[in-house]
Formats: sequence, C-alpha cells, structure tokens
Amino acid sequence: MKFRFLGDGDCPDWLLAEINTLSRMTSIKMKMLGQIVVKTLTEGELDEEKIKKITQDAKLDLSDAKAMIAALELIFTSSARYGVSAADLSSELQQLGLPREHSTAVARIHADCCPQLTATLSAQSLRVSRLSSIKVVTCDSSSPFSTVSLKIKKVDGNEEESTINISKEDVQILLTELKKARTLMESL
Repeated sequence: MKFRFLGDGDCPDWLLAEINTLSRMTSIKMKMLGQIVVKTLTEGELDEEKIKKITQDAKLDLSDAKAMIAALELIFTSSARYGVSAADLSSELQQLGLPREHSTAVARIHADCCPQLTATLSAQSLRVSRLSSIKVVTCDSSSPFSTVSLKIKKVDGNEEESTINISKEDVQILLTELKKARTLMESL
C-alpha cells in the first residue's frame, strides 16, 4: 500500500513496528512526545528529561523511547516534505494501526507546526555554491597547459578562488560543460 506522507511509497517495516509501540502510550502522552519531537526538529535541542518522564509512565525502556522519537521524526519530516494535509496524515496513520486519538493528536501537531518545520527543513537542505567568474591565463605559448582560475561565490556571499592546471584542449570542453550545466540549472 502506498502512503502520501511517505512520498507515495511503502511504509518501512521498522515504522510499522514502532506504530505498535506508539499505540501503548496514551494520546495525551503521544501529543506531548510529538511536541517535543517537533521542537527538536525546529530548534535542535532534545529535552531528554521530559522524554524519560513521558516514557517511564508507559513503562517503556530507553531503546523504545529512541525508536518512537525516530518514528515521529520520520512522520513529521516526511509529511512536511510532501505537503500532506492533516486529515490525510491522520487517515493514513490509522490505516497503519495507530489508534484514532493518537493519529488525531499527531495530525494536529502537524497542522500547527508544518510551516515552521518546512522552513527549517528548507534552511537545512542542500545549497549549491555559485560560480561567479572564470579566468583563463595562458602561461607560455610553448606550454601545453593553461592555468584556469575559477571564482566561486559561496552561499554566504564570500568568494573563493581556485586555480587548476588544465590542457588547452580541455579548457574549451570545460567551458562547454559549464554552459550546459548552467542552462540545465536555469531551466529548473
């Protein structure tokens, strides 16, 4: 079966196993754990003491707590990544075997925190440095090599200059390939 919150993919077996563990908690504790996980994803700090208190009441050990956190992280990041609505997320979690109260609590947290989570995930995503200029310097007419100076403008605005030695024939190939890559990236 395909799930939208997993990018129209199958559910991993480990997540199915953790749905059973999540089901052993009360829906209120599930909501509290979900809020801690979202806070961790957006702010980067995990409050281990709160997690211990929540999981001790449900008589879960540390390995179960870690697995539940991993499961909730996957649920929240995947549903934010694929833009799943709260109603669809709730429905799909119920199809996986999570009780209705639990899936409703997770869906509410998703609805409340999805914009923040999406912004955080976008900020953490891969960024490509930009090539600002290429300067070809021929050392000597008798030399088979040219020196190519590449100026790369980084995402933070700083420029870094790299120098490579390349054969004269390969300079044209390099320029052609860079132009193709630029055209391809601009079309995206």
